[in-house]
Amino acid sequence: MNPEELRAYKREKSKKFNAHLRQLRLKDKENKKIADNQPDNQDDKQDDRLEDLLVKIETNHSSKIDELLNNVDGLLDTKLDELFNRLDTIESIIETKLETKLETNTRLPQFKPILFA
Repeated sequence: MNPEELRAYKREKSKKFNAHLRQLRLKDKENKKIADNQPDNQDDKQDDRLEDLLVKIETNHSSKIDELLNNVDGLLDTKLDELFNRLDTIESIIETKLETKLETNTRLPQFKPILFA
């Protein structure tokens, strides 16, 4: 090969190499765009962990709320029972006093009018 043919051969090889390199860069850019649009596995794992954490928090809160509601219901039932017992006691006391009053009122001596002649 003479020097001029060698230069032409090198130019042709260089053009092919640069064209191939350009195609590789374009493919790399395209792959990066696709990767940016799609979350990779780490993002999926983090999203799954976050979702699991949120589910645990929600479950924990709902169970605590249920527990609190049960405690409040129990306290309300206890207080209502106490109130009804007190009302029953007050009612029986009033009935007893009324009966006693009625009995004492019926036992009062009846006055007969005294006529003077």
